Amino acid sequence: MSQTGKHPERLSVSLTFDRVINYAFQQNAIPVIKELFICNDTTPRKNLTVRVTTQPDFADPLEFRLQALASKEEHRVSVLDLKLSPSFLAQLNEKVSGLLRVEVLQEGKEGTVEGVLECVASATETISLLAHNEWCGLVTLPEILAAFVLPNDPAIMPLLGRAAEILGVNTGRSALNGYQDKSRKRAWEQIAAIYKAVAEVGLRYISPPASFENTGQKVRFPSEILARRFGTCLDLSLLFAACCEQAGLHPLLLLHQGHMYAGCWLEDRTLPEPAIDDLQQVRKFSEDALTAFEATLVTESDPGNLKDAERLARPHLETQLPFRMALDIRRARMGRIHPLPIPGYPPIAGLTAGPAGIATRDSSMGSRDFIEPAEQLPRKSTKPVTRIDQWKNKLLDLSLRNRLLNFKPTKSTIPILSSSPEQLEDELAAEKELSFQPKPKVMGGR
Repeated sequence: MSQTGKHPERLSVSLTFDRVINYAFQQNAIPVIKELFICNDTTPRKNLTVRVTTQPDFADPLEFRLQALASKEEHRVSVLDLKLSPSFLAQLNEKVSGLLRVEVLQEGKEGTVEGVLECVASATETISLLAHNEWCGLVTLPEILAAFVLPNDPAIMPLLGRAAEILGVNTGRSALNGYQDKSRKRAWEQIAAIYKAVAEVGLRYISPPASFENTGQKVRFPSEILARRFGTCLDLSLLFAACCEQAGLHPLLLLHQGHMYAGCWLEDRTLPEPAIDDLQQVRKFSEDALTAFEATLVTESDPGNLKDAERLARPHLETQLPFRMALDIRRARMGRIHPLPIPGYPPIAGLTAGPAGIATRDSSMGSRDFIEPAEQLPRKSTKPVTRIDQWKNKLLDLSLRNRLLNFKPTKSTIPILSSSPEQLEDELAAEKELSFQPKPKVMGGR
């Protein structure tokens, strides 16, 4: 968020916006400017024009009019429909710094040329424009990572073709039929076959940038991963998610501090929200309802099978490292986060063994026993959901987009230091007038 300072006896502008955007924002119609405030601390004004422009031209100019703004009145626009340029953002191969400018214009004073507009208030802020294949990290809209899961990438179907062969050899049925069998065991077998198909390619691991979960990173799409045989934990998790989604399964991406791994539901369900940061919820389902597995194991000389990858991921679910996010791709799709357009990589004609030294591997994918949902889970309530229930659910946003749940300090944040925060909260709730003093130097650490 960025906010200009307010001065007495003047018109001021402040805005809340995403400081980092990419091509995925444009493709999914994500609004960049969340809120705009215009505060008039001076005499009444009439016939105002608000103009929003960008440098470079990564969005179309936007204008709207305000007929009047009384003294001490504040005008608020909750979301501005700034049209991002698809051609500009799609062609970016490196990060670019841009400017976002908001101007409030008014016709000049009497005696000036008629129709000439005078700028009476403005705000100019910097904004980072990422490469078309660059994820912005968790600095804004965590769900946008789902746009980088590409189930229609040309590399996916050859992988699924090989997975179907492996599935047929191990189970006698080669159909990748998602949850049609209503069997956790069958869903797990499909994921296990996908794991073996990816493991046979002979991929190699490459380290991600430090703190990529906060700063983001460039993403290798499936065709590039198979062409160059390299991938980070993020790249490989996205690859598995794309394969599972194309097979009719519901994948997840699990992100800890400094590491990402993959997951997939074993039954036809989703998380309550696209993105959550409660690891306990993931642990609750990890025994039977979903599988969590280490995607980078496929880069080892002995990648094993899905059970080995699950075993390697189990410590992640018990770690004390901060858990950043579980992203449910199916739920994100329901929230209208769609895959990016397929990049222009050449189709993958067929899969071969990996680099020299990688031997042809056994196609045995192992097995697991499950208690099926009908035997374990209680029946869902048959009570019909009323319209009032639906309204109540929509009133409360429990996703990471809710700043009350996912607060991050910004330049406009004013921290309040108090030895009795509970008393301060009571006084604020009672709307008592308070005065604040500067922070004592002894608390400055110097």
